[in-house]
Amino acid sequence: MAQIPDVISIAAGLGAETAMACDIHVFEQLDSTSAWLRNERKSLDTCLTAGRSQLCVTDWQQAGVGRRGKSWQTRPGNITFSVLSRVSAPAKDLVGLSLVTGIAVAEAVEGVLDVDVKLKWPNDVILRDRKLGGLLTEVITVTHNAAPVEGAGRDRDSCLEPVVETDVVTGIGINVNHDDAVSTLGIGATSLAEAGLALSAVARDELVGRIASSVLMLHERFITHGWSSFRQSWERRDWLAGKAVVIHRDDSTEQAIACGVNEQGALLVDGADGVRPLYGGNVSIRPTV
Repeated sequence: MAQIPDVISIAAGLGAETAMACDIHVFEQLDSTSAWLRNERKSLDTCLTAGRSQLCVTDWQQAGVGRRGKSWQTRPGNITFSVLSRVSAPAKDLVGLSLVTGIAVAEAVEGVLDVDVKLKWPNDVILRDRKLGGLLTEVITVTHNAAPVEGAGRDRDSCLEPVVETDVVTGIGINVNHDDAVSTLGIGATSLAEAGLALSAVARDELVGRIASSVLMLHERFITHGWSSFRQSWERRDWLAGKAVVIHRDDSTEQAIACGVNEQGALLVDGADGVRPLYGGNVSIRPTV
């Protein structure tokens, strides 16, 4: 049975500093936490402009949206939340942010549960060679007028360049409880419970806060230092590295060897045409059996 996540426990996981700069919205159930944040962006604009991130958490997400528009429904009690923040960078400079989000999730889960978490490009969280969860990072361009300079004349004000920022919506789902309906889908899913890592409701909500805090901190670091500061962390967790994979497109498949990512976060594959980068979109990567 669904219940409203506990704000106090989530705030404790966020930590005092992050919690002070983040508004928490909790719901017993929602279709999608990311959709709720996107729909509320206008009403939240003042908070976002002031640098306050927005965290939306639900106990039961009924119509989550994943990569390539796929949807899913979870049972109550899992980790399902989204974070909305405004960053001072154009969307074109945020390539690779999705991989940074995965690193943030892995670091938080490892820190709380003392387990080894891997990441499957571009957005799967892997525990003991099975999918524990996933994430989706979306970017929305925000353009507004620059603040006028005090004492400047009208002509100067009219020449101010518009400010371009980006709203980042990050949706994250982690399987906490065992679900036969998911385990039998043939996608290699697992859960914290199946791995012997049972969480109480309070511990679950604290972990939500820890993951959200990690995401916000690493996003900020990415804006400042770029992908280079994360490369080694990704390489330690790159579950596909060295594996034979099948590249699935809408109308074809291709076999190759995964060999890391480039400076833009694109997957490098060694196939019939040599080593080349692959980006998201309509490409799906699956290890060969």
